[in-house]
Amino acid sequence: MISVEEFCSHHHLEVNFIYSLREYGLVELVSNEDNDFLSANQLNELEKIVRLHYDLNVNMEGIDVILHLLKQLENTQNELAGLQNQLKFYRKPG
Repeated sequence: MISVEEFCSHHHLEVNFIYSLREYGLVELVSNEDNDFLSANQLNELEKIVRLHYDLNVNMEGIDVILHLLKQLENTQNELAGLQNQLKFYRKPG
């Protein structure tokens, strides 16, 4: 777990950006007393989101669409790899 404050400080972000992402459903926060935290398994995706938003000026709706399409692409690639492995298994040598 990493605190929202620490993440934002490290990436030079406003804390409100993370809360906007939460409101849009793009990240989940864990609250503990007076602090909010991000789980470590979200950090890679969150850094992607930061780059999309700040480097490419993509809005929240665009980020949501891009992440959805990337997830579909990843699933399709995994399915293709599985099918290629099955095909190799059933091919006869020679």
